[in-house]
Amino acid sequence: MRIRTLYVVVITGILGYFPGYGSNTSDSLSLSHDAFLAHRLYLTDPNGAIRLATTIVSEAQASKTTYFQGYGNYLLSKAFWVKGNYRLSTEYGYKALTFLEDSPHIELWTETLLALARTFADLRSFHHAEIFLERANTLAHERRDYSLIAGVFRERSMLFLLRNQYDSALYWADKGIALHELDTDTLHTSILFSRKAAIYLAMKDYNTSMAFTKKAIAMDSLIGNKQALGIAYLQAAQIDYHLGQPERSLSFIKKSIAIMTEIGSFGTLIKGHNLLAEIYEMQKKSSLALEQMRIVSQFKDSLYSNESNGQIQEMQSSYELNKKEDTIRSLQGARQAQRVVAVYMIIGICLLVLLIFVLWRLGVLHKKAHAALSFKNLAIEHQKEEIQAQAENLQQMNVLKSKLFSVISHDLRGPIGNLQALLDLLTKQGMSPEEFRTISQKLKANLNVTQRTLENLLTWSQSQMEGMRTAQDRFDIQSLIDEACHLMEEAAHRKNITIEKVAASAIAVMADVNQVQLVIRNLIHNAIKFCNEEGMVVVSAESSESYCHIRVLDNGVGMTSSETDMILGEKHYFSKEGTQKEKGTGIGLLLCKEFVKRNGGSLTINSRPGEGTTVCFTVPLA
Repeated sequence: MRIRTLYVVVITGILGYFPGYGSNTSDSLSLSHDAFLAHRLYLTDPNGAIRLATTIVSEAQASKTTYFQGYGNYLLSKAFWVKGNYRLSTEYGYKALTFLEDSPHIELWTETLLALARTFADLRSFHHAEIFLERANTLAHERRDYSLIAGVFRERSMLFLLRNQYDSALYWADKGIALHELDTDTLHTSILFSRKAAIYLAMKDYNTSMAFTKKAIAMDSLIGNKQALGIAYLQAAQIDYHLGQPERSLSFIKKSIAIMTEIGSFGTLIKGHNLLAEIYEMQKKSSLALEQMRIVSQFKDSLYSNESNGQIQEMQSSYELNKKEDTIRSLQGARQAQRVVAVYMIIGICLLVLLIFVLWRLGVLHKKAHAALSFKNLAIEHQKEEIQAQAENLQQMNVLKSKLFSVISHDLRGPIGNLQALLDLLTKQGMSPEEFRTISQKLKANLNVTQRTLENLLTWSQSQMEGMRTAQDRFDIQSLIDEACHLMEEAAHRKNITIEKVAASAIAVMADVNQVQLVIRNLIHNAIKFCNEEGMVVVSAESSESYCHIRVLDNGVGMTSSETDMILGEKHYFSKEGTQKEKGTGIGLLLCKEFVKRNGGSLTINSRPGEGTTVCFTVPLA
């Protein structure tokens, strides 16, 4: 949970906001204070956190404070997880759910689900881990809480790491880092740096792994996260061991063991002493290696007991959870039956009242029938007018589609005919390989233009048939501009045109990323198309009030005012040849206008013949 959440716990505990709070303000203040301290301690002093959390649960039970009962059990689950006692971690996690599930405390409920998901992942019960992750993901997105969503990404990366699916693990780790950095959450950012180090270590990319490990060590040392620091030191030791530097590896192992012995984390201690035994064995220090293996054996006995009991508790907790769900379903069934009976009784009473009312009002209703009929006739007239308007709109669309398909069929015939002729000559050995390569380069450029035309046509047709949905999300506009400029580099290179990007800093916008990307790409393509050789295209982005303004400027041939009016006109398309006789259909500009409108923005054009063109469109800021 975030630090700001802890402050909310303290304040709301004092004011008695949460359900189940007693009227004693001093008790609420004491529980809030203990909860704050326990949450601060569980990563550095899990035993101290356990003592505080046990006190919280005991006092909350006495005062029947349901929220702090759930919060105390959640803290116990996290603290025992740090110690590697998965049996108790699972047990207290389920206890926390009994108080938090279906409660208004969605943030703590989601954090508990994430804690259980991580525990089951460490137990390699991946099915149960996925169930809890999906439930947490649903709650986080319903709340639109980016910190909770980042927590889901963080635990999902761990799940994929344990399954040896390293690309997916890196993908979710990067998504989690991006959100945690937005929230300035240094604690969880350092955990994900350590996670990436573990992934690269598993992939045997030791240099990259060490780079992330050093970042994690620096951040964990700064914020005092002992549990993560101990893991990071162990990872550094493993990397140095694989790189053939046993002395440095020994130094890191001893630091890790010292920290994990203080915390009491069996899992990491076993790994540390195992690695220590391997190094001593490599150095032919057999007695020291045997001593380390004896220590490993003792820790494994304790850990085996915890994990075996954890398996039993897992099955028992699953049974209790299923039993609880069955009870809820049976209660829901009983409530549903009661509702059905109540509905039938209400319907019967209403029918009786209605019958009396109809008999009494029969004469009045007869007089109103004529007025109702007139009203219906008026409604029919309105519907007729709407249908006629829709028919005219459809006719205009059909004319537009006919024109577009006529142009496209003509433009496609040339490149396809040229390709067919080229293949016939090649098949009949009518040309040399040098001639084929020369001609195929020009044909490739024509086919690239044809492919872009077909892609624009497909996207436009989907939008007209209402098959395309606009899914707005938060993203950085600068990354889209970089990607679009990169895609257009080849087309610009053919005409020796320079593409320049101008942006002050990252600008977060709220729009459909795919649709905005298509708009930027089409505008850059048009700028290149109408630029002369050795020309320049400038792409810029800046924020103003509640919108981001994206501009694409070229120093090409420009347009007349009538041409810009035609482009901006409703349901009109405009196309003309480029500076090197490049052809087009105008579909790209139609898509740009429609997608900008779908995302709540506007599109403007400023151009004069011979002086170039500036196209600007806006999207809302996030």
